[in-house]
Amino acid sequence: MGDRPERHRTEEFALTRLLYSQTNATSDGRIGSNCARQLGRIFRRSVSGAREEQQRCHKSCCASNANHISEVPLIVDLRVMNRSQKLLSSLGLAGVVSAVVAQSACASNIAQVTAVRLNPTSEGIEIILDTEDGRPLQVFTTTFGETLQIDAITAQLRLPGGNEFRQDKPAAGIASVTVTPLDNNSIRIRVIGERGQPVARVIPNAAGLILSLKPTSEMTARPPAPAPTTQRPGTPAAPLPSTGQQVEIPAEPLPPTAQPPGTPGAPLPPTAQPPGTPGEPLPPTAQPPGTPGEPLPPTAQPPGTPGEPLPPTAQPPGTPQVGRSPIEIVVTATRTSQRVTNVPRSITVVDSEEIQRDTGPSRNVGEALANQVPGFAPPTQTTTTYGQTLRGRDVSVLIDGVPQTTNLQSFGREFRNIDPSAIERVEVVRGSTAIYGAQATGGVINIITRRPTEERLTAVTEVGVSSPLTNTRDALGFNAQQTISGRSGNFDMTGTVSLSRSGAFYDAKGDRIPLFEIGGDSSTLFNVMGKVGVDLDTNQRLQLTVNHYRETQDPNVISDSSVDDQEGRQKARAIRTGDLDIDGETPGNKSTQLNLSYTNQNLFGSSLQSQIYYRTNSNVGVPLDYRTSEFFGPFVGVTRSRAENEQIGGRLAITTPLSRAENLRLTWGSDYITEDSRQRFDLYDPERFDASGRRVYRKISERPFVPPYTFNSLGFFGQMEWNIDDIVILSGGIRHERLGLNVNDYTTFNERQIEGGDRKFNATLFNTGAVYKINDTFNIFGNFSQGFSVPDFGRILRQPPEDFVGIESSLEVTQPQKVNSYEIGIRGGWQSVQMSLAAFYNTSDLGVRFEPVGNTGRLELQRAPERIYGLEGTVDWQPGRTWSIGGTATYIQGKYEEENRYIALDSSRIPPLKLTAYVQNETLPGWNNRLQLLYSGNRDQAFKDGSDGGPISSYLTLDYVSAVKIGSGLLQVKVENLLNNQYFPVISQYSAGFGLDSSNYAGRGLTLSVNYRLNW
Repeated sequence: MGDRPERHRTEEFALTRLLYSQTNATSDGRIGSNCARQLGRIFRRSVSGAREEQQRCHKSCCASNANHISEVPLIVDLRVMNRSQKLLSSLGLAGVVSAVVAQSACASNIAQVTAVRLNPTSEGIEIILDTEDGRPLQVFTTTFGETLQIDAITAQLRLPGGNEFRQDKPAAGIASVTVTPLDNNSIRIRVIGERGQPVARVIPNAAGLILSLKPTSEMTARPPAPAPTTQRPGTPAAPLPSTGQQVEIPAEPLPPTAQPPGTPGAPLPPTAQPPGTPGEPLPPTAQPPGTPGEPLPPTAQPPGTPGEPLPPTAQPPGTPQVGRSPIEIVVTATRTSQRVTNVPRSITVVDSEEIQRDTGPSRNVGEALANQVPGFAPPTQTTTTYGQTLRGRDVSVLIDGVPQTTNLQSFGREFRNIDPSAIERVEVVRGSTAIYGAQATGGVINIITRRPTEERLTAVTEVGVSSPLTNTRDALGFNAQQTISGRSGNFDMTGTVSLSRSGAFYDAKGDRIPLFEIGGDSSTLFNVMGKVGVDLDTNQRLQLTVNHYRETQDPNVISDSSVDDQEGRQKARAIRTGDLDIDGETPGNKSTQLNLSYTNQNLFGSSLQSQIYYRTNSNVGVPLDYRTSEFFGPFVGVTRSRAENEQIGGRLAITTPLSRAENLRLTWGSDYITEDSRQRFDLYDPERFDASGRRVYRKISERPFVPPYTFNSLGFFGQMEWNIDDIVILSGGIRHERLGLNVNDYTTFNERQIEGGDRKFNATLFNTGAVYKINDTFNIFGNFSQGFSVPDFGRILRQPPEDFVGIESSLEVTQPQKVNSYEIGIRGGWQSVQMSLAAFYNTSDLGVRFEPVGNTGRLELQRAPERIYGLEGTVDWQPGRTWSIGGTATYIQGKYEEENRYIALDSSRIPPLKLTAYVQNETLPGWNNRLQLLYSGNRDQAFKDGSDGGPISSYLTLDYVSAVKIGSGLLQVKVENLLNNQYFPVISQYSAGFGLDSSNYAGRGLTLSVNYRLNW
């Protein structure tokens, strides 16, 4: 904060210099003073009145003193100007100052722009303005939304084909470029980015102006320049560049005390390289049957690890970078494009390279996220999300904004609906939020699919194999993916087809891991994702996305249930049966999603985002023998479950600027979803099953488990943001949600008659937050946010309490669970060190827990006050050009209230201490090596309080990843569990504590994966 007085003095000086450099550039000081006084009056006029006053001033000065005005070029330090503009913009004066400068010269000094040319570069494009007499142009810049606007003063447009230039889609990430007259003596260049403001380098030259553009999409696809170096308070700003030097204009203007991005400290020499020249490299509990494995968790790794990238000449597409390259723009936190540093909450962005690097042989996206996201529970190595909590609470998973999390949570396959090859990035908002509706009491994970490229046609081919090294029987797995993308005119498309097969999984001792149904063992995965879009004009876009995912399993082993009857804790064992012969559908998971979106960047001055979607999902389990169960045996015997869900919904979000400078804006809109769910039992012939050695399953009948029910939600929201000089950013909002449940009369699986009916719920939620940027490299933030959720009604309806007679009379759920979340944090991004630290605390008066009722197989809903708190930290350090070191830490504690005392929440909700670390080195140009570690600590408090059946023990895993450029592609070799440690994931230990040793599975042992990816 110590540099604030110096900053304001510099801004005032820049403004004074701007106003007087032209008016005093005369041989007659009296004339300059006259014009200065007239110009001063403009600041006391409205914007519309200012233009008229400027013209009168211009005529007066030029008419009487044409012979006295000298040609003294105005050279403005654009770094200073951008910071000043933000101050003016917050006061609504940016347009006034721009117009003042634009009118201050006489006609004899007007440059004639005779040509506008666009040239492609390695970074984007160049806009070249040629002047008739080779006179350099002087510019004034402003930025808002996704627009970069540059006004060239004392210039007129004189093009052979008319006085306007426009080109749509001139380069990847650039929506349009226009050059038009602003008034009689100035020109406006407007560049609109597709996914954020472009970054520009303005280069005055001897023949006009060169504007070199780098789209934001390019920034998100490759590492950015190092964070700007901020000078100490009182240190004079760097000297102004002379003509011919590059001046970087970032989408977020820099303060006057900061060097422009890419400028290591001193200004560039007069021999600065032209745009597009790379130049110097950048620094681089027993579940009832039919619950096919309640969802489970992942491993964690540093979020936002902006390491030192490889030199541009040595970094092919797909080459892993030293450290991480953070994506600047996110959409999940606020429903609109927003820079991470402007959002008052913790966010992690994981790009496609990191996802594919950390995806295990099961091709599970959840495992990859666990290696990256602090606050996320440790890995479970299963395909479900049971135990995968975020900050101790449930997480809502989306794919392109379409909910994957359903009210019927028997699915638990949110991360098994898309292959990693179809993902562009994943945005994780940590902490309770209602911005996308219900169930996000722990946060939101939005999986964003690949976008079309701007080239006419591009393709990526990937093949790979994997195998355990402790036992290779039936263990070989493979994967193959093909992606194509391209554009023709206003149409673009992208498509990804993937096919993979996972073999048998073995632990560190070479024993088969029997968790086949929810472990991804012996699975065949097929995914096709297609996206077709059309740009209706420069502001409007229509896009259709289709995603189909199918997973099938053909296991040749079953779990040995006899271990549950043995003394002491036992490891889960597999019994080899040979290929299973099952009537009906093949066990597995299937999901189909259609998503139609329409955007309009200028609808009566507002921007609109809308989508309608349809999704169907089904899950078919592997049959199990429940005849020994005292409760389920008489009714279901040998059985499996089939769950089905269908969703239809839509979203609408409109962003309306409330100020001329667009630093105050309101985002408002509505969401709607309705989903139909049900779950059934398939019953099999027990005699045929026994006679075949537990291998043949012949279907004899069906029985309902969860009755068909409809759940719907309608929400209205408003979110406001006020960006005050890009130093303080305030935000706040409200959301009102109306929820409904409809169930017809039904019969339970044990033949009880239940009366149907309707229930309604509603909730109103608030949020507020602030970011304070101490300087360009360090900021603090804080927020209060409310999220909400409703119980899994399927768990209540499938086996209600004995006194339950009807939905309207007996359902005790009267309102949703509302979570109040508080967070404060800091984050910094210096040239070689990046860090973040956040503390959070969340509470709910009506928590949601399901507790088993004896050996009945029934789950009873418990609602009691809960409180959860914790710390999350990340750090990344680049000690040299080729080295990067970093890690994360997650500490969480949670309790619920019972009989006036607080008891620790169980370990399926609250994970132990989690630490991650990595070290990465670019050993040779194009060859990167990385070691990454995960430590999960001990936890016994829940056992002492009676929430867990036993203590949770610690474990450590170490992975090695090597990537080397070969030809036009990239070869990646990964060794998982390099030390071949025998360990048991947290959720496995949790289940074993209650005597379910058949679920006490070990983690995967030493495993090798080899992949080659070719871009062509």
